Amino acid sequence: AEMATREWKLRQTLESHAGDVTGCDFTGTTLATCSNDKTVRIWLYESGSFTESSASPLVGHKYGVNAVQFSPLGTALASCSIDGSVFIWNVQSGEVLGQLQHRSEAALRCCSFSPSGALLATGGDDETLVLWDVATRSLMRALGGHGALVTACSFSPDGALLASASSAGDLRLWDARYGHGSCLLTRSEAHDLGATGCHFSPQFEASLAHGTLESSYLLASCGNDDLVRVWQVRMAHRCSLWPQWTFEGHSGNVMCVRFAPGGQLLASSAGDKTTMLWDVGTGEQLQRLTKHSRYVPCCAFSSDGEFLATGSNDRTVVIWSQADSSSSNSSSPGEGHEEKPKPQPQPQPKEGVGVAAVGRWSVDQVGEWLEGLGLGQHRMAFEEHAIDGQELLHLTHEGLSNALHVDALGTRARLLREVQALKHPLWRHLPPAGEEDAALPEELFCPITQEPMRDPVVAADGYSYERTAINRWLESGKETSPMTNELLEHTMVLPNRTLLLLIQKYLR
Repeated sequence: AEMATREWKLRQTLESHAGDVTGCDFTGTTLATCSNDKTVRIWLYESGSFTESSASPLVGHKYGVNAVQFSPLGTALASCSIDGSVFIWNVQSGEVLGQLQHRSEAALRCCSFSPSGALLATGGDDETLVLWDVATRSLMRALGGHGALVTACSFSPDGALLASASSAGDLRLWDARYGHGSCLLTRSEAHDLGATGCHFSPQFEASLAHGTLESSYLLASCGNDDLVRVWQVRMAHRCSLWPQWTFEGHSGNVMCVRFAPGGQLLASSAGDKTTMLWDVGTGEQLQRLTKHSRYVPCCAFSSDGEFLATGSNDRTVVIWSQADSSSSNSSSPGEGHEEKPKPQPQPQPKEGVGVAAVGRWSVDQVGEWLEGLGLGQHRMAFEEHAIDGQELLHLTHEGLSNALHVDALGTRARLLREVQALKHPLWRHLPPAGEEDAALPEELFCPITQEPMRDPVVAADGYSYERTAINRWLESGKETSPMTNELLEHTMVLPNRTLLLLIQKYLR
């Protein structure tokens, strides 16, 4: 879906908002938008077009809404406002599930769910980044240090890091594991005149070098210096950050950056009324989208990478979709793009059970996958609806419930987690435990069972355990750490995605 040979064209214009559109986000092909008209709106993609949900608009904020983000499973939506509140909404019904507020009651500018959905980060005019426990709606940690209003925040795809940007122009990286919240790195002059946005690429690498776990990420940022920057982030014994690309091309302050799901395509939207598309692999500017008549504060890709939404101060949201470049010559310049030299095809992800391989699965192979998960009872429904690999990758919570009649919430959540796992190019299925166990590094073994971990989670003591083992420990009434024997601050466990990825790579 991200091939550089495909051009983005105007698909649809959404015009329901009565004020500047300030934020947008996708889950699957369901779109959320927010505006300084105090509302959040939900748009469903049905029969080839986006229409507003019956639950929309979501009304509750007293002042303009600055940002929206869906939870990883798409069932909840967070919105933050100038009124200082964060609302968490039920996407399907539009009901308010919870309301949060910084102690300062200052205006809030950004919100971001962790990949596990267990944490929510919010930032605003009180110069503070706050970590919330989503399940209990309680404040876990307030992170100070920016010295200016916090304009953007983004979790790394494994949930280990949290990036934030401020109007002073600095970028900060925080330890998001276990809710510690310590500042690992500050880049004080990332953008002259202030940083306005940051976003981690959904793709990352993890490796074990000299007994040390090392993770590598890409982070994009933008600012009032009219620039987009892409940074290499590396996390091992210490955290490091250095510039990979500086993209010049906007003639106004850049207000938002968003990676596409595959991580090879980056969109930036700006005060020059345009949205730019960049190839992160080559550093090439691919396309300039020019439909809006005023500032473009926000942009977002759909989960399948097929749609790009841009929101503007002209009160519209424009939906762009891709078309083959072979048909682009027949389009007129008025359709919102400029002709570009044909770029080189981008490199494909590494072979494996990645997106490309799953996308070629037949209906029967999807059925076998369900059987392997122990969910064979749903195979007939999947076959009746001709769910092949492509359709599987685009499944949503609503589709599972309404079309495929997967009624149990837990089963729907598990299926979507398994699909997310399939989408990662580095994903590998674990083989059965066997002789290779002896060669595994010690940190891949659960301290409780002394067996290789398959579903590693991090507890409040900072140690990783097999999920079932630590759950049994806690359910038995124990309130202390299995490793230190000290009292645990809480009983929440978070998936250790970096360790899981390493296990996959080590045992493949």
